[in-house]
Amino acid sequence: MGIPAGFRQGTEPKMEIPLGFRQGTEPSIARVQTQTATCTGKIINNKCYQFNPLQLAFKDAQALCRNLAPKAELASVTNSDLHSSLVSLVTNDGQSNPVLTWLGATVKNQQASWVDGSEWSYTDWMPGHPNIHTEKLVCVEMFKIDERWWTAADCELKRASICSYPVSA
Repeated sequence: MGIPAGFRQGTEPKMEIPLGFRQGTEPSIARVQTQTATCTGKIINNKCYQFNPLQLAFKDAQALCRNLAPKAELASVTNSDLHSSLVSLVTNDGQSNPVLTWLGATVKNQQASWVDGSEWSYTDWMPGHPNIHTEKLVCVEMFKIDERWWTAADCELKRASICSYPVSA
């Protein structure tokens, strides 16, 4: 017995079953939350990479990624082949111009790290970068001057982004 949408006042009790009490026989609303996302980007090494052209601040782009699928994050780039594939994804195989795009990395005190905890084993910094002389956290973007280099920028700037998450084999 639900309350029709036009009659809700916002004071109704939430009718959710706590996770520990679910038996798998509940209405389909509970299953929607556990549904796996369909990859609409590229699958590379059992991970889905999706380009999001919407211009967002880093934390908002990160939140958008996390809403896509379980374990979704802004993308970490751990080798040159993956980097080339992501450049291709963002530029639609070279058919469109690159746009400044958030990757899943931050820099603080000249130390860069991936937000998903991946090992920092590959970089493609623009010459002279990261040249950050502040204790403020900055975020890593891809593409500068129509090149695929990485630069560090204020996390509040609005950029496109690339999300990644594991896909079932």
